[in-house]
Amino acid sequence: MEKIKNIQGLRGVAVLSVVLLHLMPIEQKYGGSKAILPSLFHYGMFGVDLFFVISGFVMVAVTRGKFKQQKHALHFIYHRASRIYPTYWFYSIIILSVFLIRPSWLSSDQGIQTNILASFLLLPSHTVPLVWVGWTLIHEMYFYIIFFLILLLFPERKMPMTVLVWAMGVLVMNICFKSSSPIMSVVSHPLTIEFIGGCFIALLYFKRSSQATARSLIAVACFGFAVSLFVYACYQKYTGQIVPLHWWRLLIFGVPALLIVYCFVNAEKKGFVVSSPWVAIGNASYSIYLSHILTISAAGKIWGMFANNAVYDNVIMVPVLFFTAIIVGVISYYFVEKPLLGLSRKIA
Repeated sequence: MEKIKNIQGLRGVAVLSVVLLHLMPIEQKYGGSKAILPSLFHYGMFGVDLFFVISGFVMVAVTRGKFKQQKHALHFIYHRASRIYPTYWFYSIIILSVFLIRPSWLSSDQGIQTNILASFLLLPSHTVPLVWVGWTLIHEMYFYIIFFLILLLFPERKMPMTVLVWAMGVLVMNICFKSSSPIMSVVSHPLTIEFIGGCFIALLYFKRSSQATARSLIAVACFGFAVSLFVYACYQKYTGQIVPLHWWRLLIFGVPALLIVYCFVNAEKKGFVVSSPWVAIGNASYSIYLSHILTISAAGKIWGMFANNAVYDNVIMVPVLFFTAIIVGVISYYFVEKPLLGLSRKIA
């Protein structure tokens, strides 16, 4: 399937949102003056929800016409795994090496409190993965495994009903079962609904085109984003919580993410395409996502050695670290991710 450029652009938006989110504690720790990133920038976690919706959309798009065929199902799961694991292992090995050589450089949540095997295999665990953002990849692999089974066992015409049953199963598990099991926490997590929602957006996209103009669709997407940001600000103010809990997250982040993806993919049909820099960042989004915490932590540590109390210190620091994360991620995309992906394709 030819890449939908607006999907790549949204991936770019998602990963930069996450980078800004993780810049906040780095600025507070290593910046020389008062932090300039406001608390509202915690909204950057929305990028994860946007990624999940996009993932559901893409899974439907790349498997059209390939249901109930063992060859295609095996091809699908291999390609998904080879897309996720090699680059993830690359960064996991780096962090594990740092832990073994200089454990003081890492957070107490890493290394000592990590199940190394579970981390490398992206298995649900009570501990955090070596690469912090790996928790989202655990959800992704769960999505892929379930989608693999759907692809293998059901005809394509049953796809809408199958994913609807999956969604109902998530709801039932949340209502009827309360478990501290890491596996159950992943299987029953409300974030699964975002992936399933992305599947339905794709089914709708390929079935019929929106009658709205590109300008109207983009306006609706921007309005949805603005409402989401406002609701999050209210939630943060009145609950004192940074991360929306359980179904609140689906409401505040998931629903707007679904709306934004729907509007942008249909706007491309109408001729609106995001600019090429956003597509380029979207192409490199996985490498940026995996490398950015390591990058900004190291860069922040170096910056902290020379920081001063001048007002301009953080004003310079934040954009420098932000663009450093992008540059390192893009370099990683071309010199780590693409070669590893090419090698895995040759093996296949």
